Amino acid sequence: MNPTEEPSPGASIAAAGPVRVAGRDVRLDALRGFFLILMAGVHFPTPCTDSFHDPLGVVGAADGFVFLSAGLAGRVYGRLDEQYPWPRQRERIWRRVRVIYQAHLLTLLPIALLAGLLARWIPALASHFADLLVHPVGGYLLMPLLLHQPPLFDILPLYILFLAATPLLLTLARRCGWLPLVGASLALWLGVQCHGDAALFADPTRWLPVRWGSFDPFAWQFLWFSGIALGEASHRLNLPHLARRMPGLVVPAAGIVLFGLIKRHGLWPHAWWNNDLYLWMDKWTLGPLRLLDFFAWVLVLIAWNPRVPGSLLAPFALLGRHSLNVFALHIPLAIGLAVWFQMNPPAPIGQSLAALGALGGLYLGAWFWERKAPPLPCPVQGR
Repeated sequence: MNPTEEPSPGASIAAAGPVRVAGRDVRLDALRGFFLILMAGVHFPTPCTDSFHDPLGVVGAADGFVFLSAGLAGRVYGRLDEQYPWPRQRERIWRRVRVIYQAHLLTLLPIALLAGLLARWIPALASHFADLLVHPVGGYLLMPLLLHQPPLFDILPLYILFLAATPLLLTLARRCGWLPLVGASLALWLGVQCHGDAALFADPTRWLPVRWGSFDPFAWQFLWFSGIALGEASHRLNLPHLARRMPGLVVPAAGIVLFGLIKRHGLWPHAWWNNDLYLWMDKWTLGPLRLLDFFAWVLVLIAWNPRVPGSLLAPFALLGRHSLNVFALHIPLAIGLAVWFQMNPPAPIGQSLAALGALGGLYLGAWFWERKAPPLPCPVQGR
């Protein structure tokens, strides 16, 4: 597994931050680190787990991570396209895809093989890989094809799929612009909301032990399309300046953000809320209200463009600079904690301390990778 990140994440979607490390925008690294902590908080089973589910309203860590990754890819590869031949840029993207693919398999296969060997003696581990153990041969063969994704192993395949499509997206955008592409992506997302994907695609599990994972790629592709388009446009436009000139959008967006926070943290009377609206907040199909709240956050943050001291961001940025490795490490830790707590559940304080120890392990890993191979400076400087 390559311990360094793609040298691109130093480029900023917004204006350059006040603090840079080796040419990287610390704010973006810190955002990725923050999302990683939220993911770990959700996946590490503790009494506080529910507090990490969508703490920003109807917005979770996966939403932000996918969009931010897309924005950085669009910004960097879109701008480098002006400096280097496109075949060279396409090779850079494919090289990054290979690194993430290898990280996924190096994380998944050992744990899956271990589950197959120990399932008889560790029921909690067997329950996590239940689909695989029912069809072991087909499951193991489909894993390298990204067609069998056990729980917690479905985020990287989504990222691999979208990043692999990025060269085609950038090529089409150069020919016809982003508006028709984002429009087609929006239409596909709307089709998912109307359950059109279920009507178009038959259930393959009748013939093969396919396990797609929880995220609907036909819905989540809209976040990737939008992030790529915004990132590619950001090196030509001053997005914070443009956002501030549109108070008719920023002010309602701030209201949506505030309402989402109030509702999420129980400050909105339940009697004033229609429970059917929860269907519009679905995470796996990226429901309309979830998407609305997310883009409200994006608009508010771009207009605000906060200048946070680098010393406050440093603990988050350390994780963000090595996000791929940290994410890969947190999966076996999460599964190990879940198995331990099911077999011999400690007291709530013991669960919390164990989760804090696992989080410390993530920081220890990031510190090790930082010393072993510091992240490369970004070749694209923000404005």
